[in-house]
Amino acid sequence: MGKHLNRAKAYFGTDTRGMLEGGRYALLHTRSLELDELRPYVPGDDVRDIDWKASARSGGVLIKQFVSEKHHKVLLVADAGRNMCALAPGGELKSDIAVNVLGAVGLITLGRTDEVGMVYGDARGSVNVRQRRGENHIESVLTRYHGHSAGHTARGPSDIVCQLTYVATHYRHPMLIVVVSDEPDADPRLAEVLGRLTARHDVMWAMIPDMPAVAAAEDGAYDVATGRRVLGSASHEPRVVAAYRMAEQRRIRHLAEMMTTHRIPHVTIPRSEAIRAAVADMTGVWSRAG
Repeated sequence: MGKHLNRAKAYFGTDTRGMLEGGRYALLHTRSLELDELRPYVPGDDVRDIDWKASARSGGVLIKQFVSEKHHKVLLVADAGRNMCALAPGGELKSDIAVNVLGAVGLITLGRTDEVGMVYGDARGSVNVRQRRGENHIESVLTRYHGHSAGHTARGPSDIVCQLTYVATHYRHPMLIVVVSDEPDADPRLAEVLGRLTARHDVMWAMIPDMPAVAAAEDGAYDVATGRRVLGSASHEPRVVAAYRMAEQRRIRHLAEMMTTHRIPHVTIPRSEAIRAAVADMTGVWSRAG
């Protein structure tokens, strides 16, 4: 495996049994994988499945039977804007956690021969990576996301609604969409695009939160999107800290309510060590809902 998949495996492990099972029937696509056996032809069989060479050797008409497997078409949608350059509560860069989450989803798909594509970007636009199968393809997807820019000054502002709107506009066939981003604002723009997406696709969302400003204020916390100081000297005033915490709780509650309204399984992942439990929970909710 490549370095990104190996790093994801270190946090997620290799046991993916039961994950991504279920979901809407429309998301399952049957594909013939390999020849299972030959059997005698019976009326009603598809003549295209007749093995003429084997029939000639046996003296009777034989039909090829194939092993069939159901697999998903998966689209990863990831925020690659400045917000992902901030620190998560565990002290890691949010973009590093995001790569590990995306890699964990990739590991699940490997054993299922799922087709995986990706859309990532920022407020300036989106990059689209076509859906393919295989370990090399997934490692390439992770490498492209990780290398999108060398530093946050080269990135545009984060706006996951931009990427979701791209998907809603350009992807018509039902898919499983896995979104990895920070915690977006639960505003009318987000509500509108979620309505469009969930009408056609299944959606899951892994959110990576910021380190609380009150926890980082002593180290000179600043907003990566604007470069402005957060709270500053006011971080030592109890009333300001209490108001900040209440506002954050209210914002997160509104976001959770919006996700629940649109029936989107969602989890918050503050550090890479939490990926295994969070992804298992998220995929389990989605499977039971199918």
